[in-house]
Amino acid sequence: MAFLEGGMSATACSSGSAAVALSLLTILKSGDEILAPAGLYGGTLDLFRDLEAFEISTKYISPFTAENVANHISDKTKVVFAEIIANPGLDVVDVEEVAKAVHEKNLPFFVDATTVTPAVLKPISLGADVVIHSSTKYINGNSNGISGVIVDGASYNWDNEKFEVLGEYRKFKKAAFSSRLRNTIWRDIGGCLSPFQAFLNLEGLETLGLRIRKANDNALKLAKYFEGAPYIEEVNYPGLENHPDYELVKRQFKDGAAGAILTIRLRSKERAYALLNALKIPLLASNIGDVKTLVVHPASTIFAHSSLEEKEAAGVFDDLIRISVGIEDVDDLIGDFEAASKNLQ
Repeated sequence: MAFLEGGMSATACSSGSAAVALSLLTILKSGDEILAPAGLYGGTLDLFRDLEAFEISTKYISPFTAENVANHISDKTKVVFAEIIANPGLDVVDVEEVAKAVHEKNLPFFVDATTVTPAVLKPISLGADVVIHSSTKYINGNSNGISGVIVDGASYNWDNEKFEVLGEYRKFKKAAFSSRLRNTIWRDIGGCLSPFQAFLNLEGLETLGLRIRKANDNALKLAKYFEGAPYIEEVNYPGLENHPDYELVKRQFKDGAAGAILTIRLRSKERAYALLNALKIPLLASNIGDVKTLVVHPASTIFAHSSLEEKEAAGVFDDLIRISVGIEDVDDLIGDFEAASKNLQ
């Protein structure tokens, strides 16, 4: 993973949530603040809420632009964190521009790159300092384990007064983050990856490029089908020309790949449930990044603990379905959704 991302080193963790938590706890202490976009993944929102017990707060902003980030950084802010493609809101972060704004304030920029993978984007090359993956998803590719990875770009000089919590590790300057992570937080909490799960991830990496290309191609074709489907109220996919981040996708991602996740709205929760229950090919599961297409109702699952305001900020509504598109024959997928739509009232 360090090689693929162009980083100095990588630390394997027991889950994606563990990777996010351990990376932040390596540099934060009581009284510190995280700056993040309002539309984060529900599990990350829950984690950041847990950090409040340690008096580590999060300031959520929208829109998550370079200018807005710069305007909201305060003396308490110690790190800026973002998902490159939000899950499931699908807002896209301009990594290079935000990184410039963050570095002008002498702060590190952490990104969750789970939904893009190094097959599509290498965030360190655009200025991100630490790249985090829930490798449960696309890295593994088969939903047969849970894991996370933290990749240190060694681009930020941690030897400054902002990060006293690094203590003696500050002397390692750009290597201070990984040095403290591995020798204290990761080791002491014990959120390390099992050897067998590491093996499964390495197996998945062998086909990452092929899987990503096929899944992204399928997602675009499926999204275009939904644009003309009369039973769909709204389709959200960054690869569609009407998406607000379409031009950014074309500029920032390899071959203009927009990811393999899309969402659809069906005018009511009952219609959403009816469609989910009638589908034959996709699996009803909350994971993403599988070779199989996965569908889920986010409002009642991955955002079950979120407030109405948090759901709306993340683009989650009662009639919304998230689709993680797999590598099946796309005509079969389209036919399955078409057949399932006959069950809608």
